[in-house]
Amino acid sequence: MSSSSKIAYAIAFQLGWFICIMAGNALGLAYTIIFVIAHLIFLKTTLNKVLWLKESLWLLIVFIGGFLLEALTFSAGFLYSKTQPIFFDYLIFPPLWLLNLWLLFAIALRTCLSFVFTAPRIAYFISVVAIPLNYYAGAQLNAEVDVTSPHILSLALISLQWIFLLWCLVQTKRYFFEDIFNAR
Repeated sequence: MSSSSKIAYAIAFQLGWFICIMAGNALGLAYTIIFVIAHLIFLKTTLNKVLWLKESLWLLIVFIGGFLLEALTFSAGFLYSKTQPIFFDYLIFPPLWLLNLWLLFAIALRTCLSFVFTAPRIAYFISVVAIPLNYYAGAQLNAEVDVTSPHILSLALISLQWIFLLWCLVQTKRYFFEDIFNAR
């Protein structure tokens, strides 16, 4: 992937981050649908059918991993949402706009953030520094979600979850998706 394509994906991802956090569910969902469809159409012209289907599977796997991580984060009380859909007394689902971010993140991992797979230590460092800052900033910008006090402890536990998730994604990529990451 060219540098200009990576920059375009990075800008689109950051724009999506702000739209999802600031505008909420409806606009975040609309942006995510448009971005995912545009991405898949772009890849349809450059990848063969098998790799295109694997790309779709990659998006689904990252989305499911993100859903599980966020459901655990909300259910364990690290994050609090004022409009929490609660199932089975203890299972709290994250807001839709937050789930949209996971689809955008899955695409970013394949494009502008693919370097995390070539240097996993950087990914783990990002999990310890950038991820907590990202969650804290998102909670400050979105009145619907808040980081539970004590903030440091909640953010540290979220970081540990991310380290585990990124380790799982590195292994999944290595054993099942190396071909789509190396496709030109």
